[in-house]
Amino acid sequence: MATRKLDMGAAWSGATALIAQNKDTVSAIAGLFFFLPYLAVGLLAPDMASPETPEIAPGASPDAAMQAMLEQLSNAYADNWPLFMGATVVQFIGSLALLALLSNRDRPSVGEAIKRGFGAAPSYFLAQVLSALLIGVIIGLPLGLSVATGSGVVAALLVPVLLMVALYIFVKFALLAPVIAIEGLRNPIAALQRSWRLTKGNSFRIVLFLVLLFLTIGIIAVLFSLVLGLVFALFDETVANIGNAVVASLVNTLFAVVGLLVLASVHRQLAGPSGEQLAATFE
Repeated sequence: MATRKLDMGAAWSGATALIAQNKDTVSAIAGLFFFLPYLAVGLLAPDMASPETPEIAPGASPDAAMQAMLEQLSNAYADNWPLFMGATVVQFIGSLALLALLSNRDRPSVGEAIKRGFGAAPSYFLAQVLSALLIGVIIGLPLGLSVATGSGVVAALLVPVLLMVALYIFVKFALLAPVIAIEGLRNPIAALQRSWRLTKGNSFRIVLFLVLLFLTIGIIAVLFSLVLGLVFALFDETVANIGNAVVASLVNTLFAVVGLLVLASVHRQLAGPSGEQLAATFE
């Protein structure tokens, strides 16, 4: 099978077309599985959603400031881990449900898509664990050996190289969720292989596309949040906190949904019209 080259313009057009064709159903899943969990975290654990700048002694080093920030975040997660874990699981299933909704096979309803999201979750979780283990071994083994032999310089030189390798592997598995949710491939190893083959020859294009896309969306989101944040600052603290939580939830939901729709569009382009039928080859 010939390698397909990713057309970034067509991928974006495909994503916007998916939004236009499925706006009601996409909105339903986005609201239930993304906006509400984000809002719950923002209202119930504001320190975790929007951490305040920790108090740092004047003249403190950047390392001390970073350590204080990390400690504050660690404490926030330790205090609210059940809420964070619950929101993560809900969004995990919602991501798969949203992708299943975009299946070419039978145009499932929202309820059917959610059911498929639940069914696909174990396979996706196992595949993510396998990919994380692979990246961990590739990074940890060389670094561990270099540190164990006392080669600090070698370890320092290895870090950027290994990070690039990890990024490459991450991109190769970028289509893992669409492969499992849209194609219905439930074997984790087969799904990893399928994603690797689909992204063949397109790793750089995918990275460039995602970086440009989220950089643009990020700039717009920051400006949007700043403007509304100034408006909410005119009200009392309670109203401001609720308003900022709603805005942050909307922005995070936008990032999540656009990212998933773009992945679905990229998958559809690289897999071709018969991608779901071809998935049977890897089962």
